[in-house]
Amino acid sequence: MSARSRLRYLPPRLAQHLGDVRTVLDCGSGDGEIAWRVTELLPSLSVVGVDVILQPAPRIPVSPYDGRHLPFPDGAVDAVTLIDVLHHCDDPATPIREALRVANRKVVIKDHYWVTWWDRMLLTLSDYLGNRAYGIALHYNFLQMDEWRAVFEAAGARLTSTETFHYNAWDRVKQVVFVVEPIPSPSDRTTA
Repeated sequence: MSARSRLRYLPPRLAQHLGDVRTVLDCGSGDGEIAWRVTELLPSLSVVGVDVILQPAPRIPVSPYDGRHLPFPDGAVDAVTLIDVLHHCDDPATPIREALRVANRKVVIKDHYWVTWWDRMLLTLSDYLGNRAYGIALHYNFLQMDEWRAVFEAAGARLTSTETFHYNAWDRVKQVVFVVEPIPSPSDRTTA
């Protein structure tokens, strides 16, 4: 998969899930290019980012983030995006819980999944080649679909949408977009 294919095909796919919101926090935004391209498709969208490693001249406003606690109050934005972030985390449930705390509607997650060991090896090689030069933590924490479901459950998230795809005919890396929402507590269900 080329970075050019990612920049071309990912923003419209994400925009499909963000067209009904106004404010987004892009967690792990890097240079902000993906989020900025989503705002080109959805001009009414207001996006800010956070990252543990700040890049020079990001395309959106990006603040520092410690990787554990988002510097925003509960329900501060409509949605949080986690784009190719969670496989860099030791415990992906932790950032999902934080994203659910900050988002008042949903969390959109784009990451990868694997089925065969060949898939996993390809993901590991791609991650190494794409991120080693930037000092990004390389935990290679790639998950299978049942493992993703377990992470969402551990984070207190309800999976509302799953979309698997490839960027183009030559892309062999398995891509996935998940949309999750908080699981309503019993008290929320009785008052609704």
